Amino acid sequence: MQWDEIRENWTALIPSVMARWPQLSEEQLTGMSGERGELVAGLVQTGTEAQEAEREVEDWRETPLPLDAYADPDHDQAAAQDAKGYVPEGEDPLADDRRFGDDDVPARPLGRR
Repeated sequence: MQWDEIRENWTALIPSVMARWPQLSEEQLTGMSGERGELVAGLVQTGTEAQEAEREVEDWRETPLPLDAYADPDHDQAAAQDAKGYVPEGEDPLADDRRFGDDDVPARPLGRR
């Protein structure tokens, strides 16, 4: 993950951060904005040495964005906005799909060929 991605998804990442560092409280984490320095300082406040906290945070940053954070509802609107890039210019995404040729064919019951 990159820090801009972490800041953008901070609220959704809090459960992942709490699983990684159970000594951090939810109140501490919700008071943070997803900045690296805040997370390191929070770990130092719980008794972790500064160098160790820096290393742990960097190790965590190098992991991929957790799926539960990616699937957060905040991403739905962004995904919908991105999807319009896949619709050719001039095509209405809500238009009738008869051109695909199977609108008049009844669906087969499940399990039957």
